[in-house]
Amino acid sequence: MIIVVSNRNVAPDRTDETIFSDQPNERSLDELRVAIASYNSGTRDWRVELLPEANPTDQINPPSRVLFYQVMEDIDAGKLTRDWVFFIHGFNQSFRGSLEFSRQLEEKYRVNVIVFSWPSNQGGFIADEYRDARQAAKASSMALDRTLEKLGRYMHERGVAMLQRRYELQRSPTVDPNTLPDCRISLNFMAHSLGNYLFECFIRTPIFGGETKIFDNVILHQADVDISNHAEWVNKINSKRVYATINERDSVLKASNFVNTARLGNTAEKLNARRSIYMDFTDTRGIGNSHNIFLDVRNSTVTDFCQSVITGGRGELVDRFKYDAHTNTYRVDDR
Repeated sequence: MIIVVSNRNVAPDRTDETIFSDQPNERSLDELRVAIASYNSGTRDWRVELLPEANPTDQINPPSRVLFYQVMEDIDAGKLTRDWVFFIHGFNQSFRGSLEFSRQLEEKYRVNVIVFSWPSNQGGFIADEYRDARQAAKASSMALDRTLEKLGRYMHERGVAMLQRRYELQRSPTVDPNTLPDCRISLNFMAHSLGNYLFECFIRTPIFGGETKIFDNVILHQADVDISNHAEWVNKINSKRVYATINERDSVLKASNFVNTARLGNTAEKLNARRSIYMDFTDTRGIGNSHNIFLDVRNSTVTDFCQSVITGGRGELVDRFKYDAHTNTYRVDDR
C-alpha cells in the first residue's frame, strides 16, 4: 500500500499521477493533501485517490484519522503487513517519480510506504533548480512537522485503546491469552539525498518536539547535507536507532560537492554523531558510484542490510559487516 502526503499543487478532478504537479501548493507549502496510490502492473498506470479535505467543523474524525484506523483494521486482519516506512524523496523528483521509488521499495522489501512528496523539481536551469529545491525543502519543514505530529497522535491514541482492551480481556477467565489483540507495527523512516536536508531543517527548527520517537529506525540514505555540523541535529533524533549510509564514490553527491561542502553521504570522516550508526559501502562489491543503495545495488549482503533496517532490525548485525574503529563505520568484509 502507498499513502501519499504532499504539499505539491493539486488538481482534485484528476485520478492519475498528474493529480499533483511539480509546483508548490498554491495556497501554501504548509498546505497538505493525502491520497492513496495504486499501480496497475498490466497497464503500467497509476490510480491516485485523493482524500476529501478535512471539515473544519469536524475536528474529531478527519479523513486522515478514518484512513489510519482503516489501515490498522486491515493490518489486524492480515490484509496488510505490519512493516511500514515513511519515505522522503530527494532532488529533481516528479510526483510520478516519487511514486515509482515508493513502489520499488514496496515490492523489493515487502513494506507499505507513506511517501512525503514535496516540490523538488520546479524547473529552470539545474543550478537554479537545485537552489529552489533547497528553499522548498526548508519551507516544507512545517508541513513535515504537522504530518508526523498527527501520525504520532493517531498511533498513541490507538495504542492506549488497544492496551485498555487487552487489560479488559485479561481479566476474563474465559479468554485465551494467545487471542489478545496485538497493536504492534514497525514504523521506520527513510530520507533519500536532498530529502535529508528537508529532514535536517525540521529537526533544527523550534517546532521539533521529538516526533521521531514513533520510528524504530531512521535511515539517512546518501544524505545531501553538510558533514561538518551534522552531529548537532542528528543527535536530537529520538528514534530507537539512526543509520547513515556512505559511498565515497557516489556520483550524484560528487556533483553536489561542487556547490556545497563535503556531504554526509559520501564522506568517511568527521563521523562523530553519537546517535548515528555509520554504514560505509565504499568499494563494496556491486556499489560502484551508486547514489541509491536500496534499489540499484545487486549485492546480497547489502540487500540483507536494507531489508533489516527498513523493517526495524539491527542492520549492523547482518552477517559480514565489521566495525572499523578508526573511521567509526561498519563495512562489508568482502574477503
